[in-house]
Amino acid sequence: MSDYSQHDINTMRQYRKELWSCIAVYMVVLFGSIWIAKGLTEQWMRAAIVLLPAIPAAGVLWVVIRHLRRMDDYVRLIMLEILAISGGFTALLAFSYGFLEGVGFPRLSGFIYYGLFMGTWLVVSMFRKYRGEI
Repeated sequence: MSDYSQHDINTMRQYRKELWSCIAVYMVVLFGSIWIAKGLTEQWMRAAIVLLPAIPAAGVLWVVIRHLRRMDDYVRLIMLEILAISGGFTALLAFSYGFLEGVGFPRLSGFIYYGLFMGTWLVVSMFRKYRGEI
């Protein structure tokens, strides 16, 4: 017997469908924009083209927000705690690394911090799932 209601299962199914659709569009736009931008010489046009993947990325954000709103209040609270822990951990590491940059360590891209945040979100979610909290 499942620990989840039929509503929860349907909600998760809808979320996955929306999320993977946005991710697929993002990947197509990402690789297309890189391919197109390589052939352009005007800087403003290249900048506009390489920013195009931000549009489907905003779609991913919209899907996550919709999913949070559809969740049961208890699960939403757990998920928001996971996001807060992930954000706090990422902020602490970024803050700490800022001191290392002050003594000559290389500057890190925002993509590194984003990847760290998403990885932390995954690890904390898996830990909470393992403990049976979600």
